[in-house]
Amino acid sequence: MIFPKLKNKKFGYLNINNEAEIWCSEVGIKVTTEDNPLNDPATCQRMLAEVHAKHGIDFSYGGYMEDRSFLWKGSYLERDKNFIHLGLDLNVPTGTEVAVDFDGTVIAIEDDFPTIGGWGPSVTIKHAQKPVYLVYVHLDRDISCKAGDVLKKGDIFAKVGKPPYNGNWFPHCHVQVIKESYFDELEKTNGWSKLDGYGRADEAALYTERFDDPMHFIDIQ
Repeated sequence: MIFPKLKNKKFGYLNINNEAEIWCSEVGIKVTTEDNPLNDPATCQRMLAEVHAKHGIDFSYGGYMEDRSFLWKGSYLERDKNFIHLGLDLNVPTGTEVAVDFDGTVIAIEDDFPTIGGWGPSVTIKHAQKPVYLVYVHLDRDISCKAGDVLKKGDIFAKVGKPPYNGNWFPHCHVQVIKESYFDELEKTNGWSKLDGYGRADEAALYTERFDDPMHFIDIQ
């Protein structure tokens, strides 16, 4: 289980973009490209807490290939219309311990702070049995593994981070699955600087070839 200490908590699926639009309408918040209060991590965290309570859940997950053009209107994503979310978001509190759900090897540990809208601390793990790499991002800086470590299923290797150190996002863990063929391409072309958690809607088919659904590789219950 990815969050061992949340084992008895209730998770629910949310389309956070749709929920944000409903919530803003209900509380009277106007979202424009010039002024989007949801780009403030504290406001976004408040929105999620109230949406969780509304649906009777403790925490939520979702977001793979989700259009977030309302949620992040006016953010850095607006320039190129990169609103398609390429990973899975697990909306849990700061400090929640993160465990690996498979045997794997730690490939890289990185931190792009103080980049706003970045990944903050991240850990990349190569799956021992499947041709994929999983990248866990928006983590706390206190990471309990290093490159080269071999992890066993259930090993805790990190914690969920907080703004501004996590890329200045609301507290959550973003998991993105890179297929081995695309990972090898990034290695050969030194294309890591172009890797992001969002992309354009007109390239959705390409993204599904490069990034698998993280729910195939993690366990939230």
